[in-house]
Amino acid sequence: MTTPSLVALAALAGIAGLLVRMGLRRPPPAADPGAQLAHAKTNALLLLGVMGCALVLSVSLPPGLFADALRTTSEAAIVGGLADWFAVSALFRPLPVPVIGRDTDVIARKKDEIGDKLAAFVQEKFLDPDSLAALIRRHDLAAGLADWLTQEENTRRLGGFLVKCVAGSLHLVEEQRVQQLLKDASRTLLARVDLSRGAAEVLDTLTEGGRHQQLLDQVIATLLRLLSSARTRAMLADKIIEWLRTEHYKKQLVLPTEWIGEKGSELIARELGRYLDEVRNDPGHGLRVVFDAQVALLIERLKEDPVLRARTEEIKAWLLNDEDLGRYAAQLWGTFSHWLHRSVEDEDSGLHRNLIAAGGWFGRELAADPVLRSTLNVQIETAARSAAPEFSAYLTSHIRDTVRAWDAREMASQIELSIGPQLQKIRINGTLVGGAIGLVLFAAGETVRRLSW
Repeated sequence: MTTPSLVALAALAGIAGLLVRMGLRRPPPAADPGAQLAHAKTNALLLLGVMGCALVLSVSLPPGLFADALRTTSEAAIVGGLADWFAVSALFRPLPVPVIGRDTDVIARKKDEIGDKLAAFVQEKFLDPDSLAALIRRHDLAAGLADWLTQEENTRRLGGFLVKCVAGSLHLVEEQRVQQLLKDASRTLLARVDLSRGAAEVLDTLTEGGRHQQLLDQVIATLLRLLSSARTRAMLADKIIEWLRTEHYKKQLVLPTEWIGEKGSELIARELGRYLDEVRNDPGHGLRVVFDAQVALLIERLKEDPVLRARTEEIKAWLLNDEDLGRYAAQLWGTFSHWLHRSVEDEDSGLHRNLIAAGGWFGRELAADPVLRSTLNVQIETAARSAAPEFSAYLTSHIRDTVRAWDAREMASQIELSIGPQLQKIRINGTLVGGAIGLVLFAAGETVRRLSW
């Protein structure tokens, strides 16, 4: 057998072996990115080896159309594969190539610039107010929350989380240094508060638009209910009888005391009820006018009267410094804390059950009330628009600083592990596309040459 035939046979055997090896190699598991990258690199290298063997075979074959086509195709495939190998490798490591080598190792050299542009991209495309608002409108977060909360498993999980939060908060507040911090903070805050002017501002708010008259109406309604009850009338009768027996002892001996008490209580209840009913139904009643004037006077005194202001300062000093009050508050907190501990930890307690059921109740209310869902979505959207600039600035700054703190070589390595297998497919495609282009160009050249004969 001639030498060219032996070379051609060896080339064919090499091609067959490489193709078989590529076909038999199984991809590694996704959990091992390093093995996946090595597998992809080996496949790209094997295909380049196939093209090299094909080039050797084309040179070894007798001159002819097939040999020329095979040579042109394999040459173009090798050029395409090597070009893409250079392009992919230049991203992750420096290549000792004259002139153009300085433009390799792109990721490591441009690490800080990549971080800055990534941060700007996230800020502009994902965290701007319009994008966040559109996201909220598109997904109807309130409806999603209602659906999530109406599932029993999620309700139990949320309830358990609330129980843990309450218990953890109790343990935190009961820690001695935290308690002292809260006491100091409360005392400092109270010491800075102007109780007199603060009370005046609260009353100003409560009386705005005649709200205090609504409060008076509620008080009148409560009094009328009390006066109409048999228990109240019995109590009034008892007081009248007691008054007769203590203040008019001799008279009550000859007078029908029980009858006087009963009729007196009915008279008082009826007449007082009639008067209160008149006040309730007459917006311009004198009592209302007096009530307005007294409230306005109290507000003015709280703001300007030095005597009343001094009195409120005395009350504030008593709140801050009275030892008996401090001991009472500590005992009250201890009792409340003990009850809260016991209720939170006892699965049969009402508080524990209510905490567990709170999420489900809110979910059902939200699911049944479209107006509430719409309002909640609007509030979420408003909050997102308000918080977006500050949040996006913080997050993008975090991205930028984090990328700048990374080791350049480590960053390039991690990125290669993440996208390297896909980039190796570019090498494979470049080899195949290069070969296909070479074959097309050869065919076109042959066609032109034959047509020109």
